[in-house]
Amino acid sequence: MDINRFYTLIEIIGTIAFASSGTMIAIRKGMDFFGIIVLALITALGGGVFRDIILGITPPTAFLKTTYTKVAIIVAILIIFILKISNGKKFLDQKYLTKYVKLMSFLDAVGLGIFTVSGVNLAMKMGHGANTYLLVFVGIVTGCGGGVLRDVCSGTIPIIFTKNTIYAMASFLGALSYILIRPYTIKYSYIIGASVTIITRLFAMKYRWSLPNVNSDLIEDAPDQ
Repeated sequence: MDINRFYTLIEIIGTIAFASSGTMIAIRKGMDFFGIIVLALITALGGGVFRDIILGITPPTAFLKTTYTKVAIIVAILIIFILKISNGKKFLDQKYLTKYVKLMSFLDAVGLGIFTVSGVNLAMKMGHGANTYLLVFVGIVTGCGGGVLRDVCSGTIPIIFTKNTIYAMASFLGALSYILIRPYTIKYSYIIGASVTIITRLFAMKYRWSLPNVNSDLIEDAPDQ
């Protein structure tokens, strides 16, 4: 398979994953049809828009190449239709909440991994291969940007700012893995980099890995100025 077609296929998979995540959260929050479509688009395309702005690509690719926009809209409509014909209210009841959370977490992890590597790859193609800091930063922004916008628009504290979670760090590890492996193999480095992010994120959720956090008591006990 041609390498450019391979990249496109992988990014479409990531778009489907993130659009599904945004759609399900919008439905869970009780949004109307328009709100569901918008949240699906924001989740699927938001990180890429941030990436393009940082790299100086204007207008952002999402407004010029509409393939990903169409994919996100189709995914949202399909999910709405499936839930309508399969008694969606029952599906979203408390009884099914655990399965819902697991599915959304998995889809979010897949989107995070794919778009993290996609961001690094584009920055390299634009000639920034020697700037590791920029590559990693762009990768994290691309991977996490859509999820941050999704959470803000749905009235939730963005997951990357909450304790007891490894999200941006998973993106960081995937971006770094891709950068280190790419000189040896282009295609497999893409898969490995994305997999590192996905696996790290899923294991972090399963085993409740977290980064150290500042004890809030230190602030609460601090003397008034």
